[in-house]
Amino acid sequence: MLKKILIGLVVLSFVVVSANAATQLVDAADPVATTQGDIGDDAFGLKAYGWDATVTFKPLDLDLKVPVYMDVGLFFQITNRKELVETGIKLAQVAINKFEGCSVAMNIQTNFDMVLGASVAATDLGVALGGEWSAQIRDETCSTESATVLKNLSGDPEKRKIWVELKDAKVFELDFGKKKHVANVTLNVKPKSIEILWTDP
Repeated sequence: MLKKILIGLVVLSFVVVSANAATQLVDAADPVATTQGDIGDDAFGLKAYGWDATVTFKPLDLDLKVPVYMDVGLFFQITNRKELVETGIKLAQVAINKFEGCSVAMNIQTNFDMVLGASVAATDLGVALGGEWSAQIRDETCSTESATVLKNLSGDPEKRKIWVELKDAKVFELDFGKKKHVANVTLNVKPKSIEILWTDP
């Protein structure tokens, strides 16, 4: 009986020692260094203190298509509208019976070649002046008619001014004063050389 117990203790101690040795080889996780070498004649051991690893996932396309929509149309913008309206157009007497004036330069951006137009209508006060009103779109210097504005999506706006003229006005019909509101200009725009049929979706 004593012999069997001793044999059992020897076997058990061998299992414990083997487990401890394996733990020393596998259980090193400090990211410091890595060593490797031969263990005996037929074994190779690795003792690692860190492990660099990169996992790269390749994306998988899903069988799900999401449609993308946009409104496609002609775009036109005067970027300094507030300045244009607040400044207005001041007429100055250029001859005994003729008055003229120009607006500040309009900064225009558009995605199509267009023709810009203007019409002028007298206010109730301006009706008392009588005379003949006319309006044009002119270049930045207000010296030459320049109604055509080419598309300019480069970020640099086209510049145009509104020119207004009043001929044969009866100024004696009005009370004296500054900044009398005598007329309003309405702008209009159309494509230069294409026909467009607009339909609602």
